[in-house]
This record gives sequence, structure tokens and C-alpha cells, in this order.
Amino acid sequence: MNSINDGIQAIRNGLKKNNLHGIIIPSNDPHQSEYVSDYWKIREHFSGFTGSAGTLVVTQNEAAIWTDSRYFLQAEKQCLGTVVELQKQSIPHAPEHIPWLCNLLEKKSIIGIDYRLFSSSQMDYLLENASEKEIAIESYGTLIDDIWENRSAQPNGLISDYSIDFCGKDRMSKINEVKTELSNKGADFNFISSLDETCWLLNIRSADVDFTPLVISYTLIGNEKSYLFVHENRIEPELMAALNQDGIEVLSYDSIRTKLAELTLNKKVIASSSTLNYACFTSLEGELISRPSLVQHLKSIKNETEIANAKNGMVKDGVALTQFFIWLESHLESNTISEYDLGIKLESFRMKQEFYKYQSFGAIVGYKSNGAIIHYSAPKKGSSMISNDGVLLLDSGAQYENATTDITRTIWLGGTPSSELKKAYTLVLKGHIELDRAVFPKGTTGIQLDSFARMHLWKHGLTYAHGTGHGIGSYSAVHEPAQGFAARMTTYRGGTPHMENQFTTIEPGYYKEGEFGIRTENVVVSKEKFKSEHGSFIGFEPITLCPIDTELIDRSLISDHEIDWLNKYHQKVYDDLATHLTESEKTWLKQKCLAI
Repeated sequence: MNSINDGIQAIRNGLKKNNLHGIIIPSNDPHQSEYVSDYWKIREHFSGFTGSAGTLVVTQNEAAIWTDSRYFLQAEKQCLGTVVELQKQSIPHAPEHIPWLCNLLEKKSIIGIDYRLFSSSQMDYLLENASEKEIAIESYGTLIDDIWENRSAQPNGLISDYSIDFCGKDRMSKINEVKTELSNKGADFNFISSLDETCWLLNIRSADVDFTPLVISYTLIGNEKSYLFVHENRIEPELMAALNQDGIEVLSYDSIRTKLAELTLNKKVIASSSTLNYACFTSLEGELISRPSLVQHLKSIKNETEIANAKNGMVKDGVALTQFFIWLESHLESNTISEYDLGIKLESFRMKQEFYKYQSFGAIVGYKSNGAIIHYSAPKKGSSMISNDGVLLLDSGAQYENATTDITRTIWLGGTPSSELKKAYTLVLKGHIELDRAVFPKGTTGIQLDSFARMHLWKHGLTYAHGTGHGIGSYSAVHEPAQGFAARMTTYRGGTPHMENQFTTIEPGYYKEGEFGIRTENVVVSKEKFKSEHGSFIGFEPITLCPIDTELIDRSLISDHEIDWLNKYHQKVYDDLATHLTESEKTWLKQKCLAI
């Protein structure tokens, strides 16, 4: 029996029982989170597709998974042999499944959804597309609960107070900043549903979400009083007293809808339509001011303590990566290792570092052709065996109590690289350097900067089908809104202005299906470079500390200023890491950081 096919049939039986003609199951939780707790992995459970982005659509005759180009190869493999068909999105995060489903269904059909899993803006789009054929959108109620046996419980671990030594600013100072903005905008409340925003604002952490130390919660910040909606038994007396002292009343997570209706009656409420779920939206009894959360921008600007801690965390990560790559070279001289086991081995080196908690995402270990699967997840059984030959793409990161890291390196393990591989590797590196060296007016958007990373690939008719970078948190979400680099305005990264003191990744790549994948990624911090009569001009400082492989560089394609950048970066890597290494480790690192 195929468990995925059985699950799809169970959904179809549920549709018939509930008089529904189709169901839409997204990847997120009620907070529009990228990574979700096991309880909310509905789409993964019923489709078999484990990527972080995708939507499952089921009718009596169709079952389809919608995802973007990062996951095409992965979804094809994972859905092979099931009734679930892959529908390839042309634009990442675009709701292309909605017009497809509405066109498929008969007039006056009924689509079932969970109102908690759709933002108010997504619901607007769904209703707009459904209206032409008078298609109704209804809650599917307990349909999933009734058919998902042995479903995981919702997270219930203790919530901790995040140290001022790491976050650099107490919660009351942050809350007062939000209150000032509320007053300026003539509003009574800011409703916060994004988990990373609540955790940043209130200086709390837990482990509710995969790879991310977040707390399943909502926050309502008011001019006079504020409220945290979370399961109260998760908060120990000392933290509860501190929250109450700061004017925060703790209410039950499950009371959110009734309390929202009560507290917002005749009030003006700021909330983001992209994260406010439809169930909460319908509970608001006051005037909704739809705009980005007041917290999002405040959170993206890192203070001196956060920047210092991030740099400290990058040193720890760099030491772990140095020791790991030394081990890998030695191991491959006479042994092989699977992609899956290599990811485990890498984590074992990070675990030795102070403040290490866990991975910031599932490590991507792609050997040879698997590197072309952009968000490849090596299976525990059957992953490729890595030998001292060919190319390895390794994208990984860590959550330290004082920092979040994310790094990709493409490593040549041995043999003779093709001229095509060396050309692509060099063009990707040139793009990385081009964006890292960019200087631009404060407020320049991600779409304006994205082309710096692609320009050298474009000259040779090449490109890549993912964004060039994303914001990153401080012991928080590894993908943090709002700034980043993207080729389209359809993502927040494309339209968000860049400011000083933000953490962002730079990660251009190139992928040839069936042969290889290339990506080079550092985290950078934006800093003011200078001021002129035209205002403040911003640039980047790389804070990731790990050598960039030089064996694949095509010297005929790289310029003097790019060589100068690489040599200076490698000198920084060596200088910052050497004092934390043994003599033999320093010797290895010095060789990898030699000027070219």
C-alpha cells in the first residue's frame, strides 16, 4: 500500500463527507512561518514532499503539489510513484494554484481551507478568483484532525528569557519604540503574529519550530497595556513576573479570537495583511490599518551588541568549519562517506563550540549532480557516497545562543574539472564579489542590487532561479524579513530598502541539472561608507569566516580587483581564526588563504 495515496484518498473521503469539492493545504502554520512544528506539517504528511515551500491541492480527481524551481527535482523524486503530480510554479511564492483550481472546479463548488493557515491578503486573492464562478470558500473544520492518525502534539516546552548580553536591548525599551510609532500613526494596537517579531520584541526564546528558537505566540502591543498569547504553563514564575512588571498580560494562546474581539472593539489596530491569518482577521472588531508590522523594521536594524555577538559567532563557526574541512580532506584520502553522514559529521564539529544549540536549517550536502538540486536534502538511506573526486556543494548553518549563521561553499575534491565547471564557478564568484563591493545610496532596494550578482553570468547567457540573499536574525530566523536581494518585486526582498546595520546573505549560484551545482554564500553586515550632498551611502562588510575554494577559478576570467578582494578576504579569515586554532590547523588554513 502507498501511504501517500492512502492519505489522498482519505482526504477525498473527507471532502465528500463535508460536501467540499477541493481543499488547499499550504506549508505554513497560523503565523505564516517558513519552518513549522511537526503539528503543522500537514502538506508534508499528505504529499510526501519535504521541501519548505509548497502547496497541496486535492479534488476528487486531482492531487497536485505546487512549488518553485528550488524544489522541482526534489518534488519529482519524492512524489514519484504517488498520485500527487508536480505543478511547476513560474514565480516563487506566487499563488498560481488558485486560478488553476478555480478553473478546474464547476460553478458554485466549495473549496475547504483552514482559515488559520491563510493570511488576510491571501484570502482576498482567493475570494477574488473564486467569485467569477460563485465558488464558496469554507472552513474544512476537523477534516484533517479526523484522518491524521498519531498527529504530533503542539509544542509545550519552557520559554526562556533571552539575555541582555546577547540581545543588547531590554524589552521595555523595544516596546516603548513600538508605542512611539503607534502614537505617531494614531493607532491603539499593533497586532503581531510573526513568531520572530514577538521573540525579538519580548526577548524570549524556546524551541517550538524546526531549526529556530521561536515561541508559538501572538502579541498585541497597546498604548496602555500589552498582551502575550501563549500557553501560560510554559512560563516559569520569574519570567511571568518580569513580563507583568513590563505591562504585559499573559493570556491563553487558544483564547486569541475571543480576546481579539473583546480588546479591539472600536480600536485602531495595525497589522500586516501578509502575516495576519484570516481567522484572526475576522475576529478584529475595530478598524484595521493594514501595513507592515512596526516591529519588522526595528528588528532588522542590529544594535552594537548583536553585531559584536554575530561576529563572535562567526569565529566559532569558522573554527568548526576549518576543523571539519581538515577532517574531510584526511578522511577522503582512503575512505568515502555518504552525503547524509557528512551533514551529521559537520554538526559534530559545531557542537564543540560554546553556545551551540542546533542547525539553523537542514544542511544541504549535494555531491556532483545532487548539487544541482537547489534545496537538496540527502536521504538517510540511499544518499550518494562522496569520494575524493568531483565537486561538493555544502550549504549549512548554526544556531548559537549569540548568533545565527548561514554559509555555502562549493569545494573541488579531486580529479580534473571541466572548463564549463570552472567558468561557471568563476562567474558565480565574480558576481558574489561584485555585490559585496557595491556602494549605494541608503534606501536602495533589493531588486536594484540583485543584478550586481548576476551580471557576469548574464553576459554568458547564464542565470539562476532563486533570490540572491535574505536577511538573517540574531539567534532567530535564518531567513528574516524584510531586506534581501531578488530579481522580482513579487518577493519582499525585491522591494525592501537596505539600511545600515542589517545582516544579509550574498549567495549567487549556478546549477546544471544532472552534473553540478555551485553557490558561494557569506553573511554581510551593511555599514555606512560615507555621506555626500546626496545623503548616506551604504556598503557591505563580510562577517562569515571560511576560505573560498580557489582551485576552480578560471584565471582568464577573473580581474585584478576581484583577486584583490579575494586576497583581502582570505587574510581576514586567517587573522580572525588563527588565534583559535592549533599549529597544524593554522598551517592548513594558511595554505587555503594564500594570495593568488
